[in-house]
Amino acid sequence: QPPPRYTEASLVRALEENGIGRPSTYAPTLSTLQQRGYVRREQKRLVPTETGMIVNDLLMQYFSDEIAPAFTAQMEDALDQVAEGKERWPEVVRRFYEPFSRKVEIAQKEMPEVKAEPEPIGRDCPKCGHPLVLRYGRYGKFISCSNFPKCRYTEPWLEKIGVKCPKDGGELVQRKSRRGRTFYACANYPECDFVSWQRPIPAPCPDCGGLLVIARKDTAQCTVCKHTFPLSKVSDAEPESE
Repeated sequence: QPPPRYTEASLVRALEENGIGRPSTYAPTLSTLQQRGYVRREQKRLVPTETGMIVNDLLMQYFSDEIAPAFTAQMEDALDQVAEGKERWPEVVRRFYEPFSRKVEIAQKEMPEVKAEPEPIGRDCPKCGHPLVLRYGRYGKFISCSNFPKCRYTEPWLEKIGVKCPKDGGELVQRKSRRGRTFYACANYPECDFVSWQRPIPAPCPDCGGLLVIARKDTAQCTVCKHTFPLSKVSDAEPESE
């Protein structure tokens, strides 16, 4: 039987256990995985997409050492040594960059160009009636007509983050402003006007049960009582079941 799929909380625990990243990088890592279409949320679980599996296979083929958990942990240790004055940063960079640059050159020559197939989403285009599909573009996922380029209908893909809106109980989704800044809003907009520039997390406030958001680095803050908590203390909570 295969191991259970990661949730956001269990993935953060795995990063911590393997010495990968910092508390301040956990949330951006989770966000990037979903923004780029490498995984999708199915209730609590993070499920790899076709794009994610293709990227993983190619990285395993050409950059197996660099994507190994041990490599990242060793690099984190080396950076700590630099911060403490025990290592010179040019030497740390040289040890990494020389073999890495050679692998990049090989990958640029040999790595095949692969595109994931558009995924049907179960709705029809309101303009021409053809099925709508989920595509992966330069800036992440979006919905378009399968009849492209004859029909150029598109709409944004609203990425659910597994947190309920504190105003009306709807799903909170990740969106982009016109300037490209990420924010979080209720999927029931414009009926509900809840919005947050800080990423909400599934765990409720330990003190009042209010919505928690990632305030800065390794700190979560309640939007109701304004109390703050170490992110590691509240990140173990699982998202609510749907």
